[in-house]
Amino acid sequence: MTGVREEMIEAASRNLLRLFPLFHGKFISRQRAVSGMQLAGFRVLGVLLRNGSLPISEVGKRLYISKPYMTRLVDNLIAEDLVERLPDMSDRRVTNIRITEKGRKRITEIRTIVKDDIDELLSDLDDDDISTLNESLKNLNRILDKLGEPGQP
Repeated sequence: MTGVREEMIEAASRNLLRLFPLFHGKFISRQRAVSGMQLAGFRVLGVLLRNGSLPISEVGKRLYISKPYMTRLVDNLIAEDLVERLPDMSDRRVTNIRITEKGRKRITEIRTIVKDDIDELLSDLDDDDISTLNESLKNLNRILDKLGEPGQP
């Protein structure tokens, strides 16, 4: 028989695996419908908004996006004037991308639209459920912040 700690870890793993499709179904799949933008594009804009100009490959690594898909995604974002390509001054082989002013405005609009949609979804819950959800999410964020990136200590 396994120890108590191992059983708790297995239960937490099962619950996390169950959470992913639930979260995707309730929130992520609705994001594109209400925002009109693919989730990956939204995530790229968010990384650039927080970090400024970055190499395309670095954005892909941070978001776990393959190089071929990242190229198509960046091309689409450039076509919409949401990001722009910049040469890397220290390494000519590297191409950086930066969010444009239009991209900044778009991500702000999308965040507002998505937040309003989530607010509407949550309004169906009673006060106790909202309070429980809020505390659970605070705890989940606190615990997940303790976990390192895959492959890192």
